[in-house]
Amino acid sequence: MQQTDQQKSLPASIKGSPATSAFVAINVLFLVAVMFTGGTGTKNLLSWGAKYGPYIADGEYWRLVLPMFLHVGFFHMLTNIFGLVFFGSMVERIFGTRNFVVIYLTAGVMGNAVSFLAGPNPGVGASGAVFGILGAFCIYLLLNRRMLGQMGRQQLTSIGVIVAINVVMGLATTGIDNAAHFGGLLAGGLVGYLIAPRERLLAVETPFNFGTQRMALKTRPQPASRVVIAIILIAVISIAITMFESGTYATNIFGQKVPI
Repeated sequence: MQQTDQQKSLPASIKGSPATSAFVAINVLFLVAVMFTGGTGTKNLLSWGAKYGPYIADGEYWRLVLPMFLHVGFFHMLTNIFGLVFFGSMVERIFGTRNFVVIYLTAGVMGNAVSFLAGPNPGVGASGAVFGILGAFCIYLLLNRRMLGQMGRQQLTSIGVIVAINVVMGLATTGIDNAAHFGGLLAGGLVGYLIAPRERLLAVETPFNFGTQRMALKTRPQPASRVVIAIILIAVISIAITMFESGTYATNIFGQKVPI
């Protein structure tokens, strides 16, 4: 069944993934709104909630959330949306819509928290959340590697190559928030470990197999309590990072927060 799902066309994948569609729409709407209210310059992005160290240290904690829906331009948004659509639709079908939303949001928040820890510079983009999706997908493939067989191993290798390429590009190119990528990937992996469904083989009998058992994969989702634990875990880590880094700022004579 999994192989059939992955062979669907892109429109069909999106149609069967409501949360993925919603996040794509939100990202597009934010870009349109930003463009109509002054463009994607730093000043306007800051007014829309871009991540910026001094503002977060001053208590504007929503800047850990909003940046995952903001972008510096159409191409920046398009690259993130491509990853969101291609991998998000698969992960949403595997994990379920509720769990996918948890992965996206927790990875986005922790990505911004780690980015705040790494430096005060402004930052926007959904890449932390997208890396979280990749991290959760990797954990699912690892946990179910025996059941998924060769197909699962191929997918895991592909994800590893994609992550490695992005890391190399991030290190070789200026202006890429590698810290947000790392934070999102780590959050996705942690959440994925807690809530990834487990696959198992079950014997299936039908009137047409004449008593011969046919084996099929059966998905066993994790209980809702593990989802709650995952949310609390990422929240605690993100809060700890934010409080620690905020403590490295001081208030200057103008009442502004500045790094010490």
